Amino acid sequence: MQAATAAFATPFAPADSTLTPTNFDTFLNGIDTLNTDVAGLLTQYSTEVDVRELMVKDLKARTLRVVSYVESNAAWEKYARVIKKLADKIRGNRPRKPVAPAPGETPGSTAAKARNTGEQSFSEIAENFEQLVDAISGISGYTPPAAEITVASLTTLATDFSAKNKAMASLDRQITLKQKERLAAYDGPSGLKEKMLAIKTAVRAQYGAESAAYAAVKGIKV
Repeated sequence: MQAATAAFATPFAPADSTLTPTNFDTFLNGIDTLNTDVAGLLTQYSTEVDVRELMVKDLKARTLRVVSYVESNAAWEKYARVIKKLADKIRGNRPRKPVAPAPGETPGSTAAKARNTGEQSFSEIAENFEQLVDAISGISGYTPPAAEITVASLTTLATDFSAKNKAMASLDRQITLKQKERLAAYDGPSGLKEKMLAIKTAVRAQYGAESAAYAAVKGIKV
């Protein structure tokens, strides 16, 4: 459409200046930027999903090692029950691998609810793991030889995992907003669809319904 109007022998001069070949080209470049931005955010989301999956796997593996270490000392029997209960909650929580928001998705939709439920599961894992770390912090003599299950190491993991969950939630919101912006650029008021229809109308008005100029644009799919 833009190339066709830009090639007219008599310059295309619509009443709406946003429809001129130059301004319409700028608008199209803006849509290209939105497409690139959305694609970049989706790629980032997919990468972060995989990173968090590895964190969950590591977290659950270390949790099992903590339980084993505590249970290995009969003097810690009174702590073992609480530790085991928290560990069961952590290791038994298997949230679905989340997917990014779909274009045009609305709050409260089935897909949005499913993703929110999944994110809540990750938050529950984080909360229970933090409680686990707090619990072992209160065990006198808890000084495992393995650095991975020391209180300091587990505290760092708990902090990193909580931060990852917050980052994922923020990225989810960014994608939703950017997809809404892109959808509006295509189908919203003064969006691509409206502009293309308006260009056809303006061309017909300027050059006539039987003109070669109108023939060049009227068949372009909107």
